[in-house]
Parts: sequence; structure tokens; C-alpha cells
Amino acid sequence: MTLLTVPAAVVSDSDAQERGLLWLALLFLGLFTLLPAVYLAVQTGLALVGPAREAVWATLTSVDAWRASRHTLEVGVGGTLLALLYGLVFALFVTLTSARPRQWLVFAFVVQALLPPQVVALAWTQLWLPLKNAVIALGWSDWQTVSNPLQSREGIVLLLGIHYAPLVFLTVRAGLLKLSPEVIEAARVSGAAPRTVLFRVILPLVLPSLVAGGALAFVSCIGNFGIPAFLGIPGDYLVLPTLIYRELSGFGPAAIPNALVLSALVALLAALGMGVQQVYLKRGRVDVIAAHLKVAPFDLGRAQQVVAMALSVWVGLLLLAPLLALLAKSVSPGLGIPLTLDNLSLEHYAYVLLHNDATLRAFVNSVSLSVGSAAVLAVVSLFLAYQMEYRRSALLRRLMPWIEVPYAIPGVVLAIAMILLYLKPLPLLGWSLYNTLWIIFFAYLARFLTIQLRPVISGFMQMPRDMLEAAEVFGGTLLSRMRRIIVPLILPSVTAGALLVMLLSLNELTVSALLWASGTETLGVLVFGLEQGGESAAASAVGVISIVLTLLCMLLASRLGRRLPEGVLPWRA
Repeated sequence: MTLLTVPAAVVSDSDAQERGLLWLALLFLGLFTLLPAVYLAVQTGLALVGPAREAVWATLTSVDAWRASRHTLEVGVGGTLLALLYGLVFALFVTLTSARPRQWLVFAFVVQALLPPQVVALAWTQLWLPLKNAVIALGWSDWQTVSNPLQSREGIVLLLGIHYAPLVFLTVRAGLLKLSPEVIEAARVSGAAPRTVLFRVILPLVLPSLVAGGALAFVSCIGNFGIPAFLGIPGDYLVLPTLIYRELSGFGPAAIPNALVLSALVALLAALGMGVQQVYLKRGRVDVIAAHLKVAPFDLGRAQQVVAMALSVWVGLLLLAPLLALLAKSVSPGLGIPLTLDNLSLEHYAYVLLHNDATLRAFVNSVSLSVGSAAVLAVVSLFLAYQMEYRRSALLRRLMPWIEVPYAIPGVVLAIAMILLYLKPLPLLGWSLYNTLWIIFFAYLARFLTIQLRPVISGFMQMPRDMLEAAEVFGGTLLSRMRRIIVPLILPSVTAGALLVMLLSLNELTVSALLWASGTETLGVLVFGLEQGGESAAASAVGVISIVLTLLCMLLASRLGRRLPEGVLPWRA
């Protein structure tokens, strides 16, 4: 009997490759996730006790800061409560009943969170004028003096709640799918009515998921820039992100200390929201170990189709009505001219695509940033997931919360951190990244790493370990195992993650609004700039194009759906 041996040189080369790649992964994490957060914390502390502390404290205690903080809490709490109610009701219906058409309902609901928030706000504002004209035509002449009700605190709360309700839906639905069928069946066998089962059994068990979804919605609401900018700035209702934008756009680098302490307020509010979540989850944790819920436990009988139809119409209206208004505005012949089938015009599309240098530049910049960040993060996530799931690296697993920090914190906080980090030329190299496309690129790498990494980790968890172990025993190097085994098996998950990164970064505004400069405009910045400059029709045309690009990315990702681990694509029922 001959024992199989592997040459020591092969083992040594493979180990050296893994060590080298591990150090590269740690260097990447250090530069793009740890360094910005640590540097921001240090600079905030120095600002509070340094030579400029009097001006910094004056900013913190100013009327504008307190008013913006109050407004931020108002829209954050209001938007979160609306998102909780809307997302919970939708998750309960879709998951606990045999809802039809389930796939359409989930897609139409989730896509609201994936559309660019600035385009969503623009679409809803375009819906007001035709609605107002229709009401006036019915004889309500008093409406001629009524201003757009969306450009207010209530309008911001409404759109934030609708936009982030899918976050609550996804977390609650995940909790509902993990419910024990035995627990529900035991309650029903004991004679409990469906309402009792829902309120006494199901809701207490999914309450941790509901709290987690609420915390995500709260952090997203207080960090959102696009919706408060489009709806709040015209009515002088400023929240902290829009106040920071006003400071930086008005005073430039000289306003960085003020923007720093204001961003610290945003981070503090976000930390409070996440802290409440952690305290609750520790005190109220409920574990149920059983098979996952596979069959809908409730049947609404004759009301099932009626409720499904009503919910389909409701979700469809919330999604399609503002988008149709946006499309109508983009093909309108001119201001004040009624739109008819005979006077449809593509003039605004021709303007933004062919005759506006800033538009073409923004398209090139956004596509380059989205494709480039997706490509880099795809490679990085492949090696990170390999070390985390196959090698079980304890160090990288401990760093996982830090990987999620740049995405979890409000975008304005990350943007300020990147400005502070790259305002001065890089040591030794002497290159300045401030006011260049590179600073936005680095911010995207930090912000979207966790979006790319999650699907790849899910793919590794479902990959059979014996194939890799066999290849390793027979002397396959790390790179050969990656090329011949890992990449072919994990490619769908890597591609899906890359498409999600492209989807989110293509129309990103919250981060790039504070980092862009002349020549580095992105699509999100372009839509905002056109609308602020009074070119609503051109902004609508860019918004329609952005939506088309978003849907194309979702379609490409859906084509991979059957080969992906469960839960990778959030819009798949």
C-alpha cells in the first residue's frame, strides 16, 4: 500500500500564497473600513478640545444645529414608525397567507427601496401638479394657491416611510420564515383563534426581527440626503445631512470643522438607534429551534383574493403613479403646455444625452465608479469569504462588525471621514485625492463591501468542503483551487453581489453629494443639480434613465436567481 504524499515545496508555496493574500485582505480592511472610522473619531475628539473648540462648541449649540437635530429626529422617528407599520403588515400578509401573485407583490414592494431616493422624491413632486390641475378642473378653485404638501415635514416622513418599509419587510419576513410550524400548530390545536395565534404567538417571536428592521429604518431615515434635500430645502426644513451639505457647499474646506461636529451628531443619533436595538435583543431574545415555516398557516378564505387584489393595486399605485408622472414630465413639450399624445417630446432626453457635457460626464463617472467598485469588491470578497468560511479565520470573523460599519453609519458621516482622511496629500506619495474621482471611489469601496461580501459568504456556506479539501491534499495551490473549483461554483453569488453593488452605487447621492467637485459629478448629483437649477424636465429625463438602468441591473441579477443561495436577492419571494 502506497501512501500519497504532497511535496513540501507545494505545501510551502500554497501556505505562502494564503498568508500573503490574508495580509492583503487585512490591509484592505484597515485602509477602507477601520481607518476612516478611527480617524473620524480621533478628529472629532481633537476638534472638541483643540484650539478651535470655541467655534466648534458654538456650532454645536447654534440654533441651526438644534433645529436640524430636532428635524432629524422628527423625520427619523416618523419615517421609522410608518416603515414599521407598513412593512410589518405587508410581511404578515405575504408570508402567513397564500398570497397571489407573491412574486409580483414582493418585487413591486422591494423595488421601492432600490430606486434612487432622489429620483423617488423627484417623481413624487412631479405627481403634485397634474393632481392639482385635475382638482382645480373639478371646480375647486381654492387649490390654485395650495403649495405642494410633500415639501414639508409630513411629506418627508411619508416618503421615508414608504422608501424604507422594505427594510422592515425583509427582516420581519426572514424572522417569519424561521418560525416553528410546531409552535403555531400547537397553539391552533389548543383552540386558539387565528387572531390569538398572531398576537400571542407569532408577533412575540418575530419582535426581535421587527426591532432590527426598525433600527435599520431609523438609521437610514436620519442619514438619507436625497428625500430631505428635494422636499425640505425648498421649504427651509433642514435636517442634519442637508445642513452639513449647506455648510460645505457655502464655505468649502473652511467649514470642515463645523461639518465634522454636525456629522458626529448624526453618528450619535444612529448609535442611539442601534444601541436601543442591541439592548432589546439582549433582554428579549427568543430562540425557537425547529424546521422553517414552509406552508402558510392562515387562510383568509373568500377574502384572500380580495385582499391580495387590493394590496396589489395599492403597491402598484405607490410605485407606478409617481414614476408615470416622472415619465410624463420628461416628455413634456414645455412649461405650462398640457401634455397630449400629439406633442410628446424627446427634447429633454436629447439635451441630457447629447448636448450637456455635465450629463455625459456624470454618466461616465457613475458607470466607471459602479463597475470599478463592483469589480474590486468582487475579488476582495472572494478571498475574504474563503478565509472566513473555509479557513475559519477567527480574526476576520471578529472584524465582520467593522466591515459593516461604513454601510451602517449614515452616508454623510462616511463622507466627512473621507474628506478628513484625504484632504491633505498622501504621505510619501504627495498625491491629493480631494476633489478627485478617487475619493468617491474609495468611499464606495468602504460603503459597499458588506453588500458584496454577504452573497459570497452565503455561496461558500453551501459549497461542499470535500472538493476543496481533496484538491488541497493532492497539492493544488490556492490560485489553482480558486481558478478550477471556487470561482466556477461561487461565480453566481459573486456576480449577484457585484450587480447589487452596481445597483446601489450607480445612483448614489448621500456620499457623493459631499465629495464631488467640478468634473467628478455622478448621476445622483446631476439629478439634484438639475432640479435645484430649475431644469425639472431634464432632471426627470435623467431620473427615468436611472430607473431603467436600475431595473436592468435587477433583471440581470434575477437571471442568476435559480443558481443563487436563498436570500441573496431581496426581491425574490
